[in-house]
Amino acid sequence: MSSVLDHLSDDEPVALAQQLIRIPSFLWRESDAARFVAEWFHARDFAVELQAVPLRDGNVTHQTVARLAGNGGGPSLMLCGHLDTSDWQGRPFREEQWTHDPFGGEIEDGYLYGLGALNMKAGVAAIMMAAEAVRRSGRPLKGDLIVACVVAETGGGVGALHLLASGLRPDYCIVTEASNLDVGLISVGYVQGKVKVIGEFKHRVPYVNPIEKAAKVIQAFGPAYQPIPHGGWLRFAPHPLLPGFPRMAVRNIEHFQDTTTLSFDLRIVPGMTEQSVRQDLQRLLEGIAADDPAFKFELVIPLSAQQPNMPAREATPVESPLAQAVIAAHQQVTGRMPEVGAGHRIGATADTCHFKGAGITCLEYGPGFVPTWPMVDERIEVTQIVTATKVLALATEGLIGGW
Repeated sequence: MSSVLDHLSDDEPVALAQQLIRIPSFLWRESDAARFVAEWFHARDFAVELQAVPLRDGNVTHQTVARLAGNGGGPSLMLCGHLDTSDWQGRPFREEQWTHDPFGGEIEDGYLYGLGALNMKAGVAAIMMAAEAVRRSGRPLKGDLIVACVVAETGGGVGALHLLASGLRPDYCIVTEASNLDVGLISVGYVQGKVKVIGEFKHRVPYVNPIEKAAKVIQAFGPAYQPIPHGGWLRFAPHPLLPGFPRMAVRNIEHFQDTTTLSFDLRIVPGMTEQSVRQDLQRLLEGIAADDPAFKFELVIPLSAQQPNMPAREATPVESPLAQAVIAAHQQVTGRMPEVGAGHRIGATADTCHFKGAGITCLEYGPGFVPTWPMVDERIEVTQIVTATKVLALATEGLIGGW
């Protein structure tokens, strides 16, 4: 019997990733890419839904859900990737330093370059082509195969939350974040917010300088993204799969008139919640105020009304059929056992947190090694795109194939 891989050529997912890179899809502005994906699936006889995702600012963006129906005799599987790319005030990070066109999709020395190459248009191309290989095989499916190309993962998973609100509840889900082909059973979550330090606005006379007071907050938080000591100001139970976490950093400082605002990012482990973090931060800041009556503050969580925080969920069991199918497929394609656990993505978040919260068995597996983030000349190894596509096609065949 032929394999699903007989219906896939190595150049197809790479060419598709190039096409996706050439369509700008910054956060909250993903509609053009979603329409391209919808048309691509429609031309291949998938059932397609172009979902309008309303945003808190009154605008709308779009995401695409494609489906191959199963016969109802087995579990359903969703392959999921996000269309949004990381932008910095509406443009690529340090765009003037790029040596490749951020929207060119150029290939050089075995790497594909472009905005979103890693995060995560190669992963989107992999799920699209894996699903197409399954369709081409012509074999029946026991359960539905769903391909969700969602928006706003970098905005807190707004697209994933909209997907769940629409009623979609597959049994299994693979999210193709850049995992370096590791099988990610667990992710950190994050709580992001602001501390507004309020002082006075005067010139040439003594006054309460909020910039100086804000330095006390930075000192209390500790060094950026260093492990936070257990038993200190932050309550948590260390997690064996996430050593060295939680971690925290001040990500931005703004000052206007009498207020200095610190924006922070706290990477959390299972057992921590937005509410528990808010309580701990409030207590920490009140402690600073107790020692310094001139310290006035306001704590704002989440960072904005449009961008929710991402919770930390427990690990998917390695014994689950989903994990076993991906591990077996990876071994078949590469000839070796993948790293399983937090893996390459330790410290990173993903839409898996929202899907797990809805009771969906979920993990992360996708192409791409991230040496540092954000990146100038964002790039991904071409061979990883091909490998990921093959593994996803085989894992789909193993999970919901009807033969």
